[in-house]
Parts: sequence; structure tokens; C-alpha cells
Amino acid sequence: MVLVSAFKDGSAALRANPILLVAGLLVGAGGQLQYLDQVVDSPLVSAGASLGWLIAFPFVLGGFIETARAAIEGTDTSIHQFVTTARTHYVRLLSATVAFLLIILGTAVGVGIVGLVFGIGSMALAAINEMAAFVGGVVSLVVWLVSLLVVIMFVQFYDAAIVIEEQSVTDSFRRSVAIVRSNLTSVVGFSLVWTLLVNLFLVPEYLVQLTVTDAAPAEVLPVDLGIPTTVLLPIGIGLSAVGFAYFYTVYTAYYLRLISDAPLPADAE
Repeated sequence: MVLVSAFKDGSAALRANPILLVAGLLVGAGGQLQYLDQVVDSPLVSAGASLGWLIAFPFVLGGFIETARAAIEGTDTSIHQFVTTARTHYVRLLSATVAFLLIILGTAVGVGIVGLVFGIGSMALAAINEMAAFVGGVVSLVVWLVSLLVVIMFVQFYDAAIVIEEQSVTDSFRRSVAIVRSNLTSVVGFSLVWTLLVNLFLVPEYLVQLTVTDAAPAEVLPVDLGIPTTVLLPIGIGLSAVGFAYFYTVYTAYYLRLISDAPLPADAE
């Protein structure tokens, strides 16, 4: 089964190539920059650091995917290879990431407008039947969420298509959609399992994040952990590093298995 094999590939590659954890550490540290103001007490510095990370993330992602592929295929991996690949694909990955965010935002707004129309109708229906109005509101919300998730699922492989198959920004989205359409059942299963496991793995980090919000500890946790932010942030970095390294190696392994069954058409190479 492709799904199970991808998780096995990811585990084997990570054990044989600890260098992947270095890339994971970069992601883990970058992901915690949103909490920098808790340490330096400067929201402006935190916002600037977070923006800088959003710009740098495609660089790290490009280097990681290529390094993960090398690890999975059993070829040499190195920091030099990581940096070289990251630099090669950076512009396309940055452009595609912006396009990806715009696609998701456009879908959210577009479907949301339709949902708003139905919501207004539900409010009018409330005067006649409150239960029907409630059901209508819930259905609108579910349709909005499902539509958003479906779009994400179809375009999720754009980054792998750019790095692994040297696709352009536009073609990377087309390639992702084509692969998902050809492997719909498998991709649905992978997306659900992958997302569930990622979030289960990061539950401790989510608890860490809650403790550094402005909310009182009693409002977000049953007990106050009493751990300072300077200790919590390294915990979050460590969890993100291991989680990113493993799960994105699995993601790369899964894509490699998909394209082995769905090679590029001759005129697209």
C-alpha cells in the first residue's frame, strides 16, 4: 500500500540521514518566531521576524524536499546540496507559495460569500422554523470548510512538483491536480492520515502555544504549567523540528511513489 510504504520510507530515510533534522530545526525555530515578542517584549520585532520567516520558508522547503528525496533514494545528502537546491528553486517556490495562499484565500472568500447568502436566507427562515434555520447555517459552514479542504488537497503537491519534477509555477499546480485526480482515493486517505498524525504529534506544542497567549492560563488549560516562555519556546522548536523532518520526508516519499505510477507525459518533460 502506497500510504503505509511512504511512512516506512520516511522513517528509514530519517534514521539514515540525521541531516534532515537540521532542516527540521530551521523550520522549528522559524515557526516559533511568532512568539518572539514574549521574549523581547517588542511586537514590531516579532512581526518583522515572522514576515522574514514567511519569505525564507520556501528556501528551506525547497532544500528539504530535495534532500529528503536523496535520502529516500539512497544517494548522498549534504548541507551543500541543501543550500544549492534551495537557491535553485527559491523564486519559483516563493511565487507558488504566494499563489497557493491566494488560491486558498480566494476559495475561502468566494465560498464564504455564497455561504453568506444562504446565511441571510437562514435568518429569514428562522422566523418560520428555527430548527431548519439552524440546520441551514450548519450546512453552510460545513460546505465552506469542505470546499476549502478539497481545494487544498488538489493543489497540495505544487512544491514537490517544482522541486522534484522541475515544474514551472503554473504547471506545478496543474501537475498536482492531475496527480490527485489520478489517485483520488489514495490521496484522500493520505491527506486525512497525514493531517491527523501531524496534529496529534504537535498537541504538546499546541499546549505550549496556549501558555504564551494573552489569555489567562485557567482559560486555556486546566492547570497553570508554571513554565517560563524561555523554556517553552525551545520545547516548541524541538517538537516542530522532529515533526517537520519526519512528516515532510513522508510527504516527499509519498509523492515519489505517486509519480512513479504517473510519470510526466512526453510533451511535458
